[in-house]
Amino acid sequence: MKLKISLLMLLLVGLLPVISQAEEGHSVYYYLMIDRFESGEKNGELVDVDNPSAFHGGDFQGILNRVDHLNTLGVTDVILSPIFSTQDYTGLEVESYDQIQKTFGTKENLKKLIETLNEKGMSVTLHFPIDQDVNDDKLLEHMQTWSEELKIEGYYISNPEAKTNDFWKKSGDELEGTLIAESDKNADQYLENGFDLVHDRSTQDELTTYFKQPGKSIQDLLDASNIRNEQIIQSMDFYDTDRFTHQFAETGSHPITYWKLALTYLLTIPNDTLVFQGSEIPLDGVKDDLSHHQLMNFLAGEDQLIRHMEKISNAYDDLPSLSKGKISILHADDSYLVFKRTFQNDSTIVAINTSQTQQKVDIELEEGLELRGLLKDDLARQNDNGTYTVAVDRESSNIFNVREDSGLYWPLIFIFAGVMAIFIIFAILMYRKNKA
Repeated sequence: MKLKISLLMLLLVGLLPVISQAEEGHSVYYYLMIDRFESGEKNGELVDVDNPSAFHGGDFQGILNRVDHLNTLGVTDVILSPIFSTQDYTGLEVESYDQIQKTFGTKENLKKLIETLNEKGMSVTLHFPIDQDVNDDKLLEHMQTWSEELKIEGYYISNPEAKTNDFWKKSGDELEGTLIAESDKNADQYLENGFDLVHDRSTQDELTTYFKQPGKSIQDLLDASNIRNEQIIQSMDFYDTDRFTHQFAETGSHPITYWKLALTYLLTIPNDTLVFQGSEIPLDGVKDDLSHHQLMNFLAGEDQLIRHMEKISNAYDDLPSLSKGKISILHADDSYLVFKRTFQNDSTIVAINTSQTQQKVDIELEEGLELRGLLKDDLARQNDNGTYTVAVDRESSNIFNVREDSGLYWPLIFIFAGVMAIFIIFAILMYRKNKA
């Protein structure tokens, strides 16, 4: 009997990774530029913080110091910028695929970092720049070697056009883990030729145009993007663009306000999300003077976006429809977007209002439900005509949990009544005491 129980337990333990993978929903990728994140150790003569194009000392230990920060954001996958020997702080110009850049730390430091991130539930993907002068077999050998040495999820390829489709098909067959292509066109082509996911840069202009100032039409953004494709990753900005925060300089809008709206959108549509490091603070900067690659300032004191991301990521656990449900557009007009995510018997309503006036729309759902706000405390019940009114304040967003109408919340009423009764009794006793 004990043997049967032991075998059953082993079987269940063996199935856990499969079950977890099957239940995976929305992924939040955090692209981390190693040299410009945080310095955890003194890294030698190559570091010159006064030179914007030099190494600034960010390293594996600095990232290790901030694992809890990444976990708070709800990050599921960390993309590490290229780790290989280089003279370029971005790591994009690789000198040797065999050596780790010495200012970043040692292989042991890297292994410890990956192990710690994995323990916190975060996978690690390596950004692997493709040197087209390295022949296909040798390049694939390098990728296989690092996959075997490190517990990584896979590779992020920023220049997939450097190799043929046949190479990527072979890589997809022979490499374990996930292959992510970066592209501003032909996303479907890469998905058909060995890649598991595509970071689609083609819609970035539409995203920034819509979210950087009020009153823009949502239809242009919806027409340009394939939000129903769960193999697509979207982002607001990246290491090769001006910071999205900087886009507000010309409009006079408050960056926190519109970052919240943009993050609500990215974190609730079926596409996965990629956040470039520092967006959660949010960092400013432009690429012309390399100010978009500042070291992180964790003492900035601005945590509104961190809390916003945390709220949404925490909701994934309670609302499976939010993380992996099918999407239905309910309203997309007057700079007001309302959509529903549905998974099995669970539904969630997301409302994003980029206009400068309160917006509301009546939607049709089943009878006897209520919509309870998660980002802002709000409650909508069925109207007399059978519809439900979804209202959101100006330049704001909310996520509504759709559930059965709970009616009056009697426990809270009883508590309130009890407190009032105690207060009345106390008042009477004090009155009698003073009168005596």
